[in-house]
Amino acid sequence: MHQWVKHIGSQIDAEVLEESALAMAQSTIQKAINQANISRADLARNMECNRSFVSRMLSGSHNLTIKTMARALAACGFEVRFETVPIMWNWGVATASPPGEALPDHTGSAMPSVSETVGLAVSV
Repeated sequence: MHQWVKHIGSQIDAEVLEESALAMAQSTIQKAINQANISRADLARNMECNRSFVSRMLSGSHNLTIKTMARALAACGFEVRFETVPIMWNWGVATASPPGEALPDHTGSAMPSVSETVGLAVSV
């Protein structure tokens, strides 16, 4: 992945983007579980897999694939939707917004907050 990222022409840390995407996917699945009002054991039954697989999938010890994410969301009654967003690399930079103008939750990060992922869309 680092090969093509270097050609973009800016300082991008591919590992940060990868880990952010994984964290967003895991949080999207957890949000779907919560909205479907099911347990992780129910999700495992619906996915026809072991409860331990669901635990690994949501803990980060499993490299979550798009197929697995789609299956998990479908087991909760949802589907995956993707969208692109510009990469913003301004961590550690203090920005003040004009009075009355709030900054978006994800200002200063490459990943929007879970509350911004309406309809369980995943920003990649």
